[in-house]
Amino acid sequence: MSTIGVFNVKGSPGATTLALALAAHGHGQGAVLVEADGAGGDLALRFGIPQAPGLAQFAARARQSGGRREVLDGLVRTVRGDGSSPVDLLPAPVDPAAVQAALAALAANPETLATVQARPVVLDLGRQSPQPSDFGLLAACDTAVMVVRGDAVSLGHAREAGWLKELPVRCGFVLIDTGPYRTHEASGVLDIPCLASVPFSRRPLRGRSVTKATRGLWTVLTTPAEPIHTPELVEVNGR
Repeated sequence: MSTIGVFNVKGSPGATTLALALAAHGHGQGAVLVEADGAGGDLALRFGIPQAPGLAQFAARARQSGGRREVLDGLVRTVRGDGSSPVDLLPAPVDPAAVQAALAALAANPETLATVQARPVVLDLGRQSPQPSDFGLLAACDTAVMVVRGDAVSLGHAREAGWLKELPVRCGFVLIDTGPYRTHEASGVLDIPCLASVPFSRRPLRGRSVTKATRGLWTVLTTPAEPIHTPELVEVNGR
């Protein structure tokens, strides 16, 4: 199975909502969404569930797991995501210090992700740079997905993330189409492959066209032998 790291380099362009959509689509395959944003979690508050057990307990088990797959047992909760789709979720604490401590422990034991790959893992990694401890977790993913808006400011910040080319994993971006820049222009600026062009919408993630588009993106991300290409559009809420 695959570990997919969803992140942005600055701002809030919709990475969490995209991660939710992917986890919802992969629910039938056992996909789990792990909230791993170093700025602190918000999904527990969003869905009205306790912050624990969650990421902190997962990190504690990572230090003692010895490669056992039951490391997630009893930690994952099923919630209803956007569009009332079920999502298996491992929430993070709201406190940034607690999240960063957990991420440091996981980065020191990246093999823990491989032990749970009997089910796909979607990591909502929030804002990334080459300095934080969670960069080590990003490098442990099979595919790194940067979410970026199609405006000059967002593309400019993403272009400065030259360290992406040094990641030892597949890396591409998803464009949130807020304009004025489109896929071919963004690809030229960022010089990494585009995985999808996603129109900005305030509506929940639902509908036949969204299902079809998410299926295409999911296939790209979970099939290592597939070349990266641009699937059909998927609507994502801005965060």
